[in-house]
Amino acid sequence: MTLLGCDWRGREMLLTPIRSIHTALARGGTERDGWWRTSLIGDAAVVHVPQGTAAKDIVFALPQPTRITFVGLAGGLRNQPVGTTVDPESAFIAEPSAGKPSQLTFPADLSFHARSHPTKSRLPGGVAATVGCLADSTLLHHRLASIADYVDMESAHLLSAAALAGHQMRCLLVISDHNRDGDVFTSTPERIAAAVDDLCQAIQEDLTGGQ
Repeated sequence: MTLLGCDWRGREMLLTPIRSIHTALARGGTERDGWWRTSLIGDAAVVHVPQGTAAKDIVFALPQPTRITFVGLAGGLRNQPVGTTVDPESAFIAEPSAGKPSQLTFPADLSFHARSHPTKSRLPGGVAATVGCLADSTLLHHRLASIADYVDMESAHLLSAAALAGHQMRCLLVISDHNRDGDVFTSTPERIAAAVDDLCQAIQEDLTGGQ
């Protein structure tokens, strides 16, 4: 009730921290007045969540097992074309040891959190590294590129939370930049608009059965 503005008991939820993506996914829905902007489309809820760790709060608030799809953006670490959509098979939280960026290393026993959503994906899989902020993603680029395919701010937190709370989770990420030399701060929405539109349309068709 607090987060969504309604006593929602559906089985399908869409999360995104990107306002334009939420607007596209929520088109035709009924908006609710909670802490987080929420729209209902049939039995599904589309929720505009905060960036980063706080996105997982809704995962622990849900009272029943739910299939959750997170839709967000990521930096590519393998020179993936901007606009590519990926569906990581696993993700880890990138918390490096203290030191200069050029000397930072990650623990040898990284915890990888797995995708659990039942829908079989035709999108590229791979591993996502989840960092605390956009600046860290650039500073840690070379270290991240040695162990991950993409970098974002939410995937590992959400996959981990879903496993603990008994939900099924996937993270669909559109590559918005190449994560080098501050590229994330110069990336424009126009570069990925077509990819985002196609992804949102495909998700909406899944929700409505193609109607």
